[in-house]
Amino acid sequence: MPQAANVRSLESLKEFRSALIKFIDKAKRAVSTAESEVSRTQIWLQSTQPLHWKHTIRRGEEKLAQAKSELFRATISQPDNPRGPTDQIRLVKKRQAEIKFAEEKLERTQRCARHLEHELNEYRGAMSPLTTSLEGDMTKAVVILERSIRSLEAYLSTKITPAEETLGETPELESIARKGEDNKKETSDEHANGNSTADESN
Repeated sequence: MPQAANVRSLESLKEFRSALIKFIDKAKRAVSTAESEVSRTQIWLQSTQPLHWKHTIRRGEEKLAQAKSELFRATISQPDNPRGPTDQIRLVKKRQAEIKFAEEKLERTQRCARHLEHELNEYRGAMSPLTTSLEGDMTKAVVILERSIRSLEAYLSTKITPAEETLGETPELESIARKGEDNKKETSDEHANGNSTADESN
């Protein structure tokens, strides 16, 4: 035996459908924004920053070569100076420290990029079910709700036709008709009985 739908509020279904559509839209935009930020960070860490530090190292090596050349010229031009070319020596050490700093930054950046790659794989794996649900199950749920709402609206808008009203009154009409026929039959029987008595008297 079919069970009743027991729908108490069609407006509640419409509100839920609207809320579900808004949730799906916001969730999709949030996932897209997060993916964009992740991709931007990945490009920055794996490409932009390594190129920056490699360029810094090359530029530092050029400056170091120039500082060493100045130190060599100062050493030759001041052979009797007891203090030596202290400024040039200090500059050479500074350039060497700059190169070392850039090399350490490059190594740390590459190490972080490898770690980020591992974390991104786990992140995308964890996000995959949500993306699939937003594109599949939840979208199907909206379609099912739309169909249900249309069916319920069609059901509620259905009116009883005159033919159905006539059919609903038929049993009562038949009962009245039968009662009339029975009355006629009883009257005919009475007349027949009356005629029979008169004949017997004669």
